[in-house]
Amino acid sequence: MSEGHESALRRLAAELRQARVEAEGRGDAWSAAVHTVDLEEVERVGRELGVDLTGGVDQAGAVRG
Repeated sequence: MSEGHESALRRLAAELRQARVEAEGRGDAWSAAVHTVDLEEVERVGRELGVDLTGGVDQAGAVRG
């Protein structure tokens, strides 16, 4: 997998995590659930490609998980 594709997956996972946190903060359970499902799918694709997208800190230093 190219570094660009891995970066794109990491960026998408981080965006979905942030969107989920924001939805939870608004009390929007539906949106939070949708973002969770989307995030799980991105993490599944990452696993299939050998990219760990769960938890930890990403390359930009933002906390993930």
